[in-house]
Amino acid sequence: MRAESQPVDFAEVVDAEVPSSDFLANATASAGQRRLALVVVILSLVLFAVLLPFAKVKLAQVPAFIPAYEAALVITDVVTAVLLLGQFIKLRSRAMLALAAGYLFDALIAMAHGLSFPGGFGPSGVIGGGSQTTVWLYAMWHAVFPLFVVGYALLKDDHQPLPAEATRPLAIAASAFVVVVVGAMVVAVTIGHDELPPLLVNGNYSPTYVGLLGAAWLLSIGAVALLMVRGLRSVLDLWIAVVMCVWVLDVSLSAVFNAARYDLGFYAGRFYGLLAGSFVLAVLLLETSGLLNRMAEAAEALRGQTVRLKGTVRESLARQQEIENQLRQAQKMEAIGNLTGGMAHDFNNLLGVVIGNLDLMLNRTRDGDLQELGNEARDAALQGADLTRRLLAFARRQPLQPQLIAINDLVSNHAQLLRRLLGAQVEVRLHLGANVWSAIADPTQLEAAITNLATNARDAMPGGGILTIATGNRHLDEDYAASHPEVVAGDYTLIEVTDSGTGIPAEVLARVFEPFFTTKDVGKGTGLGLSMVYGFMKQSKGHVSVYSELGVGTTFRLYLPRFGEAAVETVAASPEPEDLRGNGEIVLAVEDVDPLRKVVVRQLDELGYKVLTAQNADEAIVILAANHVDILFTDVILAGGATGFDLARVARQRWPNLKVVFTSGFPDTKLNTGSGPTNVGKLLGKPFRKEDLAKALKAALTI
Repeated sequence: MRAESQPVDFAEVVDAEVPSSDFLANATASAGQRRLALVVVILSLVLFAVLLPFAKVKLAQVPAFIPAYEAALVITDVVTAVLLLGQFIKLRSRAMLALAAGYLFDALIAMAHGLSFPGGFGPSGVIGGGSQTTVWLYAMWHAVFPLFVVGYALLKDDHQPLPAEATRPLAIAASAFVVVVVGAMVVAVTIGHDELPPLLVNGNYSPTYVGLLGAAWLLSIGAVALLMVRGLRSVLDLWIAVVMCVWVLDVSLSAVFNAARYDLGFYAGRFYGLLAGSFVLAVLLLETSGLLNRMAEAAEALRGQTVRLKGTVRESLARQQEIENQLRQAQKMEAIGNLTGGMAHDFNNLLGVVIGNLDLMLNRTRDGDLQELGNEARDAALQGADLTRRLLAFARRQPLQPQLIAINDLVSNHAQLLRRLLGAQVEVRLHLGANVWSAIADPTQLEAAITNLATNARDAMPGGGILTIATGNRHLDEDYAASHPEVVAGDYTLIEVTDSGTGIPAEVLARVFEPFFTTKDVGKGTGLGLSMVYGFMKQSKGHVSVYSELGVGTTFRLYLPRFGEAAVETVAASPEPEDLRGNGEIVLAVEDVDPLRKVVVRQLDELGYKVLTAQNADEAIVILAANHVDILFTDVILAGGATGFDLARVARQRWPNLKVVFTSGFPDTKLNTGSGPTNVGKLLGKPFRKEDLAKALKAALTI
């Protein structure tokens, strides 16, 4: 049986609907992106090869070119630096911080260079200095930026993120450091202008300038080589390598292979510089655009998912509420069972004294009035004993004698009794499944459970009807077990009892297994029948469920754990001996309750046994050592610490032929389990009558 719904993992749902978005620094470059980057580099090289022979060709001087070029470059680099700092704060990567600082440096030094360029914003620039200020800023610019790229290449494989709380302070510190460096450079080339060697003489580059820019050119080539050696794995790695390749071409045309300002190399090199500065920004903007599109798609998907989740949440909450109600009901039933079971031992001992003495008194008197009064008192005490047994059944603490049962055989045989019990107005039908699995249970108690269900069904069909008993095999899966406390998933043998009666209202259905709950008139029911069925099934490691519809009928399903596939015959009860009296055999009666021990002595004496008595295990061992004893009759719970089981175990080790019969009014007593010795004796539950004692002793002697 499978539950209709399962709990929802909301995080799993959201992850499934919203595509994950990697940043440039950790998104693996695809084959298509690598091909595009290669095409850009090849086209740049081809154009460079075409322009190189004409690099020294003098062109017209365009004063507005430098302000326009460097304004565009500053805007591009500032936007790129801001986006890279945003990714640094998210990824906490040292390499990202180095690269963002490099682009901020590029923007600030380009701004300083543009403000110092003669004829740009004034005849000799606006930041002061001298004729060499602009060219020195250009040389510093192209020599320092590759160092930031080298730092990125060295740090990009460090995957240990910085502490989250340190990212913003580090971003501010790095930005401040770049501002200070650029400021120091500006001061050096303005205030310290006269101390610097000339780089531009009569409009032409000096050897110092060529050497300085040549070193910057080689440094740029080294940065490209380092990036490739460290591996171009991410999208950002790939496009930074493209930037540096174009940067090398920029330096080559504008500083290495040209002759002076305003030649073809001067203009073409700056075109390459602007192109190099745009690559990373373009990729970042494309990434941002893609992220926005994915966010829009995810938002739309989530709007649809929200509707579905609302329904799922309502269903899950209802399911949780149902499970909580079942758990509370189970806890309530367990609490009542614990209270009931705790009283059983003393109550059974009291009933044992009453019933035993009444039996002895009735056997010894011939007075009619006393006989009548005694019988009434004994009947009342026996009803009390039956009530105790029912309470113990509900509490799941009644002593059981489990056997391997062929379910179909038991149901078929018991149906004959049910037909006589229910009367002619109720038709009993059997639907027995094929190859029904065997189960381990107490057959007597199982028959009693079926009888209880059948009599309840008869009462629900006052005008007569049909009682159907079906058997089969069922598998209760994990989902069913999760929604039903105390159920263990696995294979079960099913007994299904269905009537065509009036049905049970929903408010009553939730309480049908509670003890003393009944809808019958006063005096017509104890309210313990279904609670006994419930307790017996739980004690047998099984499960019971009920389904009912008003005006249609009710179905009770009993699930017993599967034992094996092959059916076996139910163990038949041993025939009762015709003569239940003893023949002078010696019985050692061990009982710590004085009144009950006296009753047992009288009963054994009347049954023809010789009786020895002891109050505890230590006394019993002494008596056994000093006397020949045929049967040890012992209570399970004894004063002094040692139990009847302990006593029997020691006694059987020393006297293997000793017969043993246990008795107990304690509900937790079990035979053939880890709590007691296996196959050493029969258990006689308290309270018992003289006839029950006689049968138990005779059965022990005949083993």
